[in-house]
Amino acid sequence: MHTFISPEESFKVEKAISYLVEKYKESGKNPKPVILHSLRLGVYLLEHGYETDIIIVGILHDLVEDSDVSVGDIKNDFSEKIGNWVEAVSFQSDIIDPVERYKEMFKRTVSMGRETIVVKAADILVNSIYIHLVSDLKKQRMLIEKILYFINMTEQFSSELVIGELKDRYDEENERLIKLEKGQ
Repeated sequence: MHTFISPEESFKVEKAISYLVEKYKESGKNPKPVILHSLRLGVYLLEHGYETDIIIVGILHDLVEDSDVSVGDIKNDFSEKIGNWVEAVSFQSDIIDPVERYKEMFKRTVSMGRETIVVKAADILVNSIYIHLVSDLKKQRMLIEKILYFINMTEQFSSELVIGELKDRYDEENERLIKLEKGQ
């Protein structure tokens, strides 16, 4: 897989990384390692040859949810397109029910097209490495079913490498959890 980006594109990615760190230090609200997660996501997208704007959205994707940065800030500091894509992969905080919140966000993600689907699929994939750390098996099942829900919504993009990797991850996690559930 080709992971080279031009010096000009590298500066754009570096700007997004600096912005993420600066804005999260100013107003970050999540006790989880948001900066590391966002960098993992950006590196995944880079290593898998995705376009620079997709990499940037991957780096910025959690700022709206986890800091005081608004979609408008991202549009002003990057571009309208990048701001719209970040908005599409972000939860609507006014939706209280967590299942309805992710379903609504997945619907917006899919409606925006390939780029946002790639970012959200990579986000779910990167987050999936933590499912086994959740002590409540019912919560693990909900997280695994959330992956399947997204996969089913994105069937028309099944040729994307990240969707294939997400399907494999779902199969692994589902098999692991079935064994645990049977052991109860």
